[in-house]
Amino acid sequence: MDVIFEVQRGRQFSIEVGFFDTIFEIKEKVQKYQGIPISKQTLIFNGQILQDDGDIWKCAIFQNSRIQLMVAATDSDHQKLPIDGDTKFQLNVKIPSSKSHILIEVDKNDTILKLKEKIQGFDQNNVPLNNVMLHATGSELHDNQLLRDCDVSEKSEIEVSFKPQVPMAPAIVGGGGGGGGGGGSAASKKLKLMVLPKSGTKKVPVEMNAYDNVGELRKELQKLTQRLQFHLPPEGYFFIYKQNVMDDEKSFRWHHVCQGDTIEIFNGSVTGGS
Repeated sequence: MDVIFEVQRGRQFSIEVGFFDTIFEIKEKVQKYQGIPISKQTLIFNGQILQDDGDIWKCAIFQNSRIQLMVAATDSDHQKLPIDGDTKFQLNVKIPSSKSHILIEVDKNDTILKLKEKIQGFDQNNVPLNNVMLHATGSELHDNQLLRDCDVSEKSEIEVSFKPQVPMAPAIVGGGGGGGGGGGSAASKKLKLMVLPKSGTKKVPVEMNAYDNVGELRKELQKLTQRLQFHLPPEGYFFIYKQNVMDDEKSFRWHHVCQGDTIEIFNGSVTGGS
């Protein structure tokens, strides 16, 4: 998930962090990507100074939470905060559906996946993100790469191409004979997932459609509580996938959930910084 840092002067920036990172690990990333020594950093969230041994999830820091970054300055240390132009720049993006290049503003700390999401806003074909391919200087760019680690700079050219989409098999209609069982289709193929309650050790098997919103999982779990004899947190809960909070309004496909993956249940609710 991305956390936004507000600095004393200059442009704010964002860094991707893990839901289970410590505050010290956040400071390490700020040092790595912004060059600000850990010893000079003070992080403040909701009016409270964050201690190095604190955990992100215990501090209720979620996607797009805003953290104030204070940097200690001394006569002998002239460490500068990021200024305009340090992290933001524009890319020249060529989309197949467009006759001309499109300028898209990015941050050097953005991932390639985030760039794909921005490009998707300009493309009218609504191609799924996992079918979008990006190339710069002849090399393919991969979702988990940071732009700062790729060979791109101001006005670099990005070529967009699409993987061929596999056509959906038509649904089988009618009772037909001898193949036994129901007529399914490729469009209705289910994801087999495992759900792990925070306080439990036994995983709950669930089948969901890849294009279902995550919120549908709540309904499915409610149906399974009596049959499989497990309990959901009465005070509310949210889902975690690969250390990131899941958005109930987005699909499993959007979260890149794959066959056989495990989704964890956490007690409480996502509020404040999300």
